Formats: sequence, C-alpha cells, structure tokens
Amino acid sequence: MKESCNVSYETLMAILNSKLCWWFMSNTGTVLAQGYYRYKPAYLKPLPIPQISKETDSEIKSLVAGLVKQDESNRRFLERKIDIAIYNLYSINDDDIELINRTC
Repeated sequence: MKESCNVSYETLMAILNSKLCWWFMSNTGTVLAQGYYRYKPAYLKPLPIPQISKETDSEIKSLVAGLVKQDESNRRFLERKIDIAIYNLYSINDDDIELINRTC
C-alpha cells in the first residue's frame, strides 16, 4: 500500500469484500470456468477508492473487527452494516443499492 494512503487495511478489505465491489467485478471482469471471476490488478484498478475521513475509516475498521469476532448468527447483520457504510462512501443512491443487492 502506498505510504500516502491513510486508510486502514480493514477498510480496504471491507471495500474489496463488499457487495459493491462484487457487483463491479461481475460487471467489468471476465468470467472463468464455473462462474469464477479474476481478481487481477488490471480489473481492480478502475474501482476508485474515495476520500475516506478518519472517523469513517475508524467506524468501518470497528465493524470489520466486530465481524471477525462474531458467530454466524450475527455475521449477516454486521456484513449488511459494512455494505451500507461502503455504499455511503461511494454516495450510492437507494435505487442503485436495490439493483446491487438484487444482482449479488
């Protein structure tokens, strides 16, 4: 990671594991055998990383830490909260959120 990047690894991990990133990859990447997608740098580079405040970074980092510690019953709740935080980072509107959730 570049030294000038002030975003935590947890936040970057949350972005890369979000429904938004999955939707982006499934609409821009290539499909391999059995429906797998390539996660090559050339396919990920077009996904912009927005400016993220320290407060938002801390919030997402905390959600990721909580997700790691949770049992299966609470994971979906935290995954949804993380996805919402990622949608907010990218200013995704409700109609687009519905489309992403419907297709992922």
